[in-house]
Amino acid sequence: MAQLAKRPYLPALDIFRAFGILAVIMIHATSAVVANYDHKATLYPLYVFLNTFTKFAVPVFIFLSGFVLFYNYYNKPFTATAIGQFYKKRISKVLIPFILFSFLYFAFTRLAAYGFSDLQTFIGYFTTTKFLKMLIFGKTYVHLYFVVIIIQFYAISPLMLYAVNRFRKSSRHIVWIGLLVQWLFIFIIVREYHVVSPGSYAFTYMLYFTAGAFIGIYYEKFAEWINLTRKNATPAKIAASLVLWALFLSSNMTMVYFYYEKRLTGLSVINTSLLELIDEVRCVTAAIVLLQVSFWIYTSWNKMVVKALIHIGATSFGIYLVHPLILYLYRQTNASGSPILFHVWVAGGFLLALVIPWAIMALSAPFKWHWLLFGPLPTKKKQPASPIQPSIQG
Repeated sequence: MAQLAKRPYLPALDIFRAFGILAVIMIHATSAVVANYDHKATLYPLYVFLNTFTKFAVPVFIFLSGFVLFYNYYNKPFTATAIGQFYKKRISKVLIPFILFSFLYFAFTRLAAYGFSDLQTFIGYFTTTKFLKMLIFGKTYVHLYFVVIIIQFYAISPLMLYAVNRFRKSSRHIVWIGLLVQWLFIFIIVREYHVVSPGSYAFTYMLYFTAGAFIGIYYEKFAEWINLTRKNATPAKIAASLVLWALFLSSNMTMVYFYYEKRLTGLSVINTSLLELIDEVRCVTAAIVLLQVSFWIYTSWNKMVVKALIHIGATSFGIYLVHPLILYLYRQTNASGSPILFHVWVAGGFLLALVIPWAIMALSAPFKWHWLLFGPLPTKKKQPASPIQPSIQG
């Protein structure tokens, strides 16, 4: 069978990434408020809504990883050279920045907690088994666990690509296989063996990765439905989109209601297993909704806004790594005063956690070794594909 040509670059995916990182920053910018603010305050429900509604962030990033990997590699020859190149790219893009930032955040937290007494004591923090365990599980700072999950998916992706290429019909069932693996891990292995921090394992997110992989494999079949316009809209496509959006909104609002009641009363109004199923519906539909919105924005919005969103998306990994430090430093400022000033302060944290890391990425891009800290950053324009149906040659 002839190999298909390289599939075109899809710039709308960077807009997808932009929404993902905006959701991440929203979660982190509102987390302290949700935990500590007066639960009876007028705007407290708004903070719970903003914090909970955006908690699809990690699953949709994992969905996108599956989409991109299988979109790019599904039809490529599966050779030792190809596998070597795959891991080489991932080491430079993710692993080295992760290790460096793990050291930086661990050093920062030690200094913040204990100060600096002498160099020997400071170096000693990094020679303990505690540090090694925290490094392996992405626990040197609260957000780095996500990078460990992505590394785990990169580790198993060549095996998954081999399986779906060796058994071509299995690609049709990859979502159900991913769902089964996720359920077995969450409902059986975690509970039976009392797994600590199940959110640090890729198996917890297998459904989202395989859902992205499925759409990446069959992108040409989904392209016109994802990029729904007046020209290609049919009653069936419109109905399917309405069902999709209804599921997304209803499942997400159910999650908001659950966490709001949990905060107010301390009681769980929904069974844990049922809540897991609702969350799975929320996250999968959120990913597809964001795909639709991203393609619509790319084709319909003001070019300057589109360009800005694409740049945010293209630098999202670096923004993700840096933004918690900005939030930490910002929260050292005094938020006391009138309620209005407090809400302005919270909004300022969100804006600065986005703008400052984004500016750092833009300023770092021209330097040759920026990838060591931030992974690849955009330095030149890529040739975009048609957002609807890229041409694929046999």
